[in-house]
Amino acid sequence: MAGKESIIEIENVFKTFRTYEQLGTGPLSSLRKKKIDKRALRGASLSINRGDMIALLGKNGSGKSTLIKLLVGIMPPDTGSIKMLGLEPWRDRITLARKFGVVLGAHPVLYTDLPAIDSFDYMRKIYRIPKGVFDKRLEYLINLLELKDVYKRPVRELSLGESMKCNFVAAVLHFPEIVILDEPTIGVDLPSMLNLRQTVLDLNKKYGTTFIISTHILEDVKVLAERVAIINEGRIVFNGTKGALSRMFGDKKIVEVFFKKKPAGIDSVGKIISRKSGYVEFEVGADRIKSKSLSSLLADREVLDYNISDPDISYILEIFYSEIKSGGGT
Repeated sequence: MAGKESIIEIENVFKTFRTYEQLGTGPLSSLRKKKIDKRALRGASLSINRGDMIALLGKNGSGKSTLIKLLVGIMPPDTGSIKMLGLEPWRDRITLARKFGVVLGAHPVLYTDLPAIDSFDYMRKIYRIPKGVFDKRLEYLINLLELKDVYKRPVRELSLGESMKCNFVAAVLHFPEIVILDEPTIGVDLPSMLNLRQTVLDLNKKYGTTFIISTHILEDVKVLAERVAIINEGRIVFNGTKGALSRMFGDKKIVEVFFKKKPAGIDSVGKIISRKSGYVEFEVGADRIKSKSLSSLLADREVLDYNISDPDISYILEIFYSEIKSGGGT
């Protein structure tokens, strides 16, 4: 995009892993194995600008986790190049560690037998954050995440939501330029989820923090992401706004109708998405919203209420993956 600074450049990256498959069954069969080369990334390319809020989406096994590991410098690509803030992650890990943060939902970094504040102070020393700066940042994050009555208790006594919020604080105390969130709200209660989302939005707005969000929670995508990158079989198959993703499948609207008695002709107005007693949800082209057939249906005296909206991100992604599976995708 013109006028924006690109801070992550992923160009034609390939990565293959060697794994093994057991041959046969029975005693000692585990000793007989066949080597299998699994190609996790197949020419993945992606550019991310400073201040972006980008969701990295894909089904299990699509290559998301491998791409994240390459970004944080755990391993190098086989071929291709990755530059983060002009540096190569696997060659410049120590320098880059001060410039990015990582929140891995399934892998907390807090010491469970100690209060979270002790882990925060440990992070302060690792990142050499001046005490005055640390205190101000901690107060800011504690207030946003509503952790005032939590962060001085042993982590093992905290709820999952409280623990996840403390884990987030530990990852961003050094105020990194880039934060990678891998399933940051999985299994978290609703209040904690809302706190985490609001904190991400606040950091992005106030400090221009760039966020890469890998998630299966589509509400995270809806609330947080401005852009979407979809990875499938190791390739980036879509990179653009949520609106652009929707427009790939035409300009559509979702109509929900609630009724006492099923109105005549409701099955022929549009593509039925779901139905149950007293309710039908269907898809229509945006140009048919003012059509006589739909207007007549919605004016039927049996109709109690109706709602017309844009397709939800989950529905759009369902169509997208169906297109890919059928061979009609990008």
